[in-house]
Amino acid sequence: MTNGPPSESPLARMADAKLTAAEQRLADVVARRYPEAALLSAHALATAAEVSPASVTRFAKKLGYHDFNDLQTNLAVEMRARLSTPPGRLTASPPGRHKTTIELLREVIARDRDNLNATLAMLDAELLESLRDRLARTPRSSIYIVGSKKGGVVAAYFAMQLRQVRSRVFLLELNDRTSDQVLDMTADDLLVIFEPRRATAALVRLITECRALGMSVASFTDENPPAVIAKSEYLFRTKVDAVSILDSYAAMFALCDALLAALVQRNLASMRARTDRLEALNVAFDTWNQKTPQDVKRRGK
Repeated sequence: MTNGPPSESPLARMADAKLTAAEQRLADVVARRYPEAALLSAHALATAAEVSPASVTRFAKKLGYHDFNDLQTNLAVEMRARLSTPPGRLTASPPGRHKTTIELLREVIARDRDNLNATLAMLDAELLESLRDRLARTPRSSIYIVGSKKGGVVAAYFAMQLRQVRSRVFLLELNDRTSDQVLDMTADDLLVIFEPRRATAALVRLITECRALGMSVASFTDENPPAVIAKSEYLFRTKVDAVSILDSYAAMFALCDALLAALVQRNLASMRARTDRLEALNVAFDTWNQKTPQDVKRRGK
């Protein structure tokens, strides 16, 4: 866990730090081989910069890291972030001792905190409010939500929660039934996609079809989305860095929660009616395993 600004990369820290001559040589090696320098050991880095191993330790601490391993971990995160495939990111993980699960949990929490802060810094607040207003536009329009591959997990969560807030919310599946699911789409509807990293061919075809209809697209993606996604009317870049080769979607979930909270806050009266109706349906369908006295009373048992 680093001591410096949470979203500041090692390269940015080197640019801001006041370095000695030996530390500057280390910085030059790291910058020249950035971020692949994550694969260098402390000894290799010292040799390349023609300095002592002790200088490497002092260099890492001056940048705000606890030690060289901490610096190396952050360099590896930067390197993995630039690679789009898990196999590529796996090669970017420097060798080291196996950490305990609790150690990894602490790193995950710290990394997600950094991801959330970085996402907040990238966010267009006015655009987020505009999307909230667009999602609140009911019953005139439908909301179609989709995510391919792992993005589908966030899409399913958002669709399930949004369906409790407003009507006409549809979770799409990208398969041979997609055409049936989008049959009634109109220009007044909105497509919401969750697509970090690489865009799938099926999603690109869906976006193309929606734009041909005149629909707007809201995209939750990573920092460097492909052009077809970057052109979205509502574009939200999120930081998805992780301590492993698997991306973190904590920032995407946080944006979903913020939008849902804003919609509930805006429509308290209608939310009361919807939640009451949903609870009545849960009782009618015996949804919950353990019935409360109120449930029994409603059913007349």
